[in-house]
Amino acid sequence: MVEEQTLKKDHPHRLASQHELASAYLENGQVEEAAPLLEQVVTISKQTHGEDHPDRLTLEHLLSTIYWDLENRKAAIQMMQHVVEIRRQVLDEDHPDRKNSEDWLKHFESEIGRAEAERMSDTEEKKRDSKRRTR
Repeated sequence: MVEEQTLKKDHPHRLASQHELASAYLENGQVEEAAPLLEQVVTISKQTHGEDHPDRLTLEHLLSTIYWDLENRKAAIQMMQHVVEIRRQVLDEDHPDRKNSEDWLKHFESEIGRAEAERMSDTEEKKRDSKRRTR
C-alpha cells in the first residue's frame, strides 16, 4: 500500500483505508485476511480515541463479529460485552447502534448456550452407549 509508505500508522486516512480493505475482505468472504487488518486499526484506535468514541466502538463491534466467525468465541463475547457496556452508558436505550450490539451479544450467548447443550447431550449419549456396551 502506498499509504503505508507515506502516512504514519495512526493517520486517519491510513486507518480508514485499512478499515475499508478489511471490509472488502469481509464482503468477499475473506475473514482471515480481514482480521489482522482490523485488529491493527482497533489497536491504534484504542490509543487515539477515548473508550466511548463511536468509531472505536464500531470497529470493536465489527472485530467481535470477525472473532465469532473465526470461532474465537471467548474473544468475541468479551469484546462485544465491552461494546455493549460502553454503549449502554453513552447511548439511549432505543439507539440503533446500542440495540444492534445488544442483539449480537444475545445471539452469541444463545449460540454458546446451544453449543454447550449439544456438547452435554453428546456426552450423555456417549455415556449411555458405553453403559450398553459394558452390559
